[in-house]
Amino acid sequence: MPLRDPRPLVFAALAGLLSLAVTACAGTHRLEYTPTELEEALRGRLPPSEVVVPYAVTPAHAARIQHLLTGVPGIRQKVELIVSALYDPAYFGLKYRAGAPGTAEEAFARGGGDCLALASAFIGLARAAGLEANYIDASVRIHETQYLGEETAVNLGHITAAVKIGQERFALDFEGMGKVTWYRVIDDAEAVAHLFNNRGYALLDEAQASGRAPDWAAAGLRFRQALSVKPEFARAWNNLGIAETHLGRVEQAISAYRRAISLDGTLAAARANLGGLYLARNDLPAAQAQLDAAARIDPGSAHAQYALALVRLRTGDRAGAREALERAVALRTGWKAAEELLSSLRAPGAG
Repeated sequence: MPLRDPRPLVFAALAGLLSLAVTACAGTHRLEYTPTELEEALRGRLPPSEVVVPYAVTPAHAARIQHLLTGVPGIRQKVELIVSALYDPAYFGLKYRAGAPGTAEEAFARGGGDCLALASAFIGLARAAGLEANYIDASVRIHETQYLGEETAVNLGHITAAVKIGQERFALDFEGMGKVTWYRVIDDAEAVAHLFNNRGYALLDEAQASGRAPDWAAAGLRFRQALSVKPEFARAWNNLGIAETHLGRVEQAISAYRRAISLDGTLAAARANLGGLYLARNDLPAAQAQLDAAARIDPGSAHAQYALALVRLRTGDRAGAREALERAVALRTGWKAAEELLSSLRAPGAG
């Protein structure tokens, strides 16, 4: 049966810079593990019940893709058939679903998943077919910003898959990411850390979407599990800081945000969130330092602009506060608190 590809396959060549990234890692750690090897590597970091291999596929799924590729001569042609099979309703029928983290088999069971879930499905099938496929962190250097209520912001990265064809690696675009401007090949263990981090964020996102109070303790546990796998995971430290803040553990939150910043000084959300905690303590110099840095790193952060406006108000800089609020409402439409505060500053006689 011919494959029906409901969307075009997008290849993005990662030449030159990617080879430098791979070379820098050569001899320090491995990128690929067999499922058994990865389970063994994770046993000392996670409870046995939480050990997971995101890219593991069943023998039936492996056999299916191997049968599909029988007689196909070239690597590129094999990759195109695997991706087509992933999306074709007559085969695996997967769809991209934001906020739906999971393993390859979880994606197969529910018909889709987020970028990491789709990357895991591809990597599992590609490796079953004998191809060299790896996870890559394809985040832009200034990360996409999402908001959890009005108090905190989280930076999201993008995980996808890359496959080696000849002397080059090619990235697969599962969600219309556009041009990949920054990327790093990651090992299979780090992909597990991203899976736990995504699961924690999904708990918060689902609760916010349904109007429920988030289970911050459960989300915090997921972020800690991500950090058990990858202690230097800056985005997970930021997310843990958010959970700790909402659980009332302010000192632990400050420590988590500082750790995130020390690991990745370009993580604007961690600086904005830390600045917000300093603002709540009325430590205005510390708050302004962090918020100025966040706004400089990510000019598109409405959260940083709003918090910066509050700092400027408390220091008597009403003109500076208005300027920051104007940026905040332009960046994030419909933000009632920011719009109301800006209106009060624009009112006649407001100064």
